[in-house]
Amino acid sequence: MNEGELLRDHISQFIILLSDLKNVEVHIDDEDQAMLL
Repeated sequence: MNEGELLRDHISQFIILLSDLKNVEVHIDDEDQAMLL
């Protein structure tokens, strides 16, 4: 797996995590999302 694929996988998992949190109505500010990324 090259670096590009690894980064893409991490970003994909991050987006899934944010989506899951949104579904359980956890509010994360944009600033906090940026810090997590």
